[in-house]
Amino acid sequence: MKRLITALCGAALVFALGSCTKSATTSGSTASSSTTSSVAPAATSTAAIGGNITIWLDNDTWANALIEAFNRRYPNVKVTYQNVGSVDTRGKVSLDGPAGIGPDVFIMAHDHMGNAMIDGICEPFPADLVAKYKPILLDASLATATFDGDLYGVPVSTENIAFFYNKDLLGDTPVPTSFEEVQAFAQRWNVPSENKWALRWQLDDAYVSYFFLTAFGMSVFGPNMDDYKNPGWDSDAVRQGVEFYKSFKPYYNVNIADATYDATVGAFQRGEVPFTICGPWGIEDAKKNGVNFGITKLPTIAGNQPRVFAGNIIGAVSSYSENFDAAFAFVDFMVSEEGATIQYNTTGKLAAYKNIDNIPGLRDDVYLAGIQEQAPFADPMPIIPEVNQMWDAQKALFTFTWDDQLTVADAQKKAMDTYDIALSAAGKSRN
Repeated sequence: MKRLITALCGAALVFALGSCTKSATTSGSTASSSTTSSVAPAATSTAAIGGNITIWLDNDTWANALIEAFNRRYPNVKVTYQNVGSVDTRGKVSLDGPAGIGPDVFIMAHDHMGNAMIDGICEPFPADLVAKYKPILLDASLATATFDGDLYGVPVSTENIAFFYNKDLLGDTPVPTSFEEVQAFAQRWNVPSENKWALRWQLDDAYVSYFFLTAFGMSVFGPNMDDYKNPGWDSDAVRQGVEFYKSFKPYYNVNIADATYDATVGAFQRGEVPFTICGPWGIEDAKKNGVNFGITKLPTIAGNQPRVFAGNIIGAVSSYSENFDAAFAFVDFMVSEEGATIQYNTTGKLAAYKNIDNIPGLRDDVYLAGIQEQAPFADPMPIIPEVNQMWDAQKALFTFTWDDQLTVADAQKKAMDTYDIALSAAGKSRN
């Protein structure tokens, strides 16, 4: 999955010691893992937890390894696994939960947590678990599942974009620390007649190019990213950001429709391009192709460090579960150091930990370490329901200016109008 911009999330972890169970069958598990968890379930003993649970995850290898390791600790819990994509779970839980055929545990992407809360499908955390996770997991990631002071989800993994560079093509030139330095390098490197460009990225991707706006102080939906009446695309910060974005046109002079994933990130993965902007989903193919590359935080713009969107996968316990003890214990295990190690070994994903030193493999991954360099300058995508109306509006800023279809000011107006029309269709208004 390349990004987490289309899914929904919700949550909970370990609650109390109940005795309700529901009928299920166990799925086979084939993988194993080792290491000791620093995050233990809240129950008095693992033997006290039993019964049946159904879990919805999106990767067979990951799920089977988790189940096998979980059952070594909780031998009295029978786990049924079903492969359900994180983009589908929220809607399915809302339908299947009331019918008694939904999961006890599921994962969702964080950016539609607001819709999950509206649907009432998430069981809240008890206070002891909130206290347990605060010093361990990223604050911004935890905030995506916090409503009115209560925690309704736990971040299992996180991701954000960063700056990819080809060490061989860069040669003796230091890795640029500013986009102005990138432009200077491009002036020497580029050969337009050969379609040779130093930096390629998906120009009109509203998720990726958002950083141009933040470099000048813009934060979509206000400073807390929760004010749908104030998306901010008509601000002076956005004007400056789009103008700087457009300043790259001489250094990547292609039509916006030609800046596809294959022509940008794919070209980097083939070793053809010195620089690209991507997330961890771009790592594996570059490694397979033998590209000698590194990853670091985004270069500065006008002396400012750009901020980017972050996406989190949230572990959730359904409010319709009939076995909260076992369900919370399973999610708790997912975010333990042992669970994070299993996740890395089977999926290569980055745990939402403040400190990854105790996660074997992950702590030595130089590529994810580069992704993590940008993490302090990453904000989880907004979780208000109106984020669904955000993407096309924000994309208009980039689409219509790059090909000179609109001036920057007109593109700003186009973004606001696009958003207002989408809001109206959803029965809402900024007025």
